Amino acid sequence: MHSYNGKVAMTCVIFIFGLVFSPQTLGYSVLPQHKNGRATTVSSTPIQQTKSHDSRRGFLTSAAVQSATFLSILLPVTATAASAFDNRLDDKYADALATTGAQPKDLGVATRKSRTEGSYVGLKMCGNSPNCLASSNPVADLPVRTIAGWNGGSIKDVKKVIDTYEVGHDDIDGGGFKVVEYDEKEKYIYVQFQSYKAGYIDDFECWYNPKSGLFDVRSSSRVGYSDLGVNNLRLEYIAGRLEKEFKWTFERRRNGSLA
Repeated sequence: MHSYNGKVAMTCVIFIFGLVFSPQTLGYSVLPQHKNGRATTVSSTPIQQTKSHDSRRGFLTSAAVQSATFLSILLPVTATAASAFDNRLDDKYADALATTGAQPKDLGVATRKSRTEGSYVGLKMCGNSPNCLASSNPVADLPVRTIAGWNGGSIKDVKKVIDTYEVGHDDIDGGGFKVVEYDEKEKYIYVQFQSYKAGYIDDFECWYNPKSGLFDVRSSSRVGYSDLGVNNLRLEYIAGRLEKEFKWTFERRRNGSLA
């Protein structure tokens, strides 16, 4: 964390230096020279100075506004950088700025809109980007992102697999994981998984659906478009262990994969 604090301090110094010695504060205006509608070169021309107290007032006002903006951006990032999971592979990238993304506010079990059946009760349906897989919604709503529910015995089985989850398997989830919510009575679990270097966080949920008699699952990335198959690899790992250790069964596609 000391290295991160050092980077923050250096960033602040560079920011203040650039603010104090910018062309505007030194009395120059940067004017682009245009050629065929495109800016090609840059020249500086002196600015006519007004009264000294007006210049100082304008500079201090500008500095205050820019500093406030800078700090408002920096502080949330600082909090994110300190949130590395304790069970990550190692501390090599623990101090790096993590691109975690915002935690979705609509996770969990709820009555949701269906494109083909009006509504359904279950986990959130995936969006159009290929970085999510889910099983609650009707297949016809989004065939390419929808997988079959899992046939198993107890949510306790899922919790046991998660508790002994191998971080870094298949070169994924090296940043560790955290069980955010586990409700044995409601047969629901919510886990966050983090990537090793960039700190991306994916959300995983599993819930027993009394209507279908199967366990619905959802694994989704928060940011970006493609996940390079990470969510599928995560589900395959969890399903493989449930199948081997607790005799769960799964409906797979012709190629043998869940998705």
